[in-house]
Amino acid sequence: MTKCAKEKQLIVTTRDKVGMLSEVTSAIAGVGVNITAVCAYSMEGKAIFMLLASDVQKAQTAAVSNGWTVEVCDVVVAEVPDKVGAAKEMADKIKAKNINISYIYGSVCSCREECGSRLVIKSSDSDALIAALK
Repeated sequence: MTKCAKEKQLIVTTRDKVGMLSEVTSAIAGVGVNITAVCAYSMEGKAIFMLLASDVQKAQTAAVSNGWTVEVCDVVVAEVPDKVGAAKEMADKIKAKNINISYIYGSVCSCREECGSRLVIKSSDSDALIAALK
């Protein structure tokens, strides 16, 4: 059984220039908010930051006050074991329920043996995704 829950994700869009990661993270840290997950990339002159934060509302306000475009959406955060085949098992469950995934990102904690992977998954139906993974 995979531990998973629905969370709010911020998608912050800025112009693509050197130092934007520093600017975005400084703005959010400046209002006392911790970033708990991040995926960032640039495309067509824009920088896109997908963020989970300890206080979504405060992070959103900080981003908007800097003139950046912000979207808030639901994602599913899944905690899976750090072992060979864990991602495959999860993907097979999602496929079996015919759920399309828009994107996935995550990381592995290797500080302790009981730590696992934390994956952020976006689909059109978060509730169905959670049901498939449990």
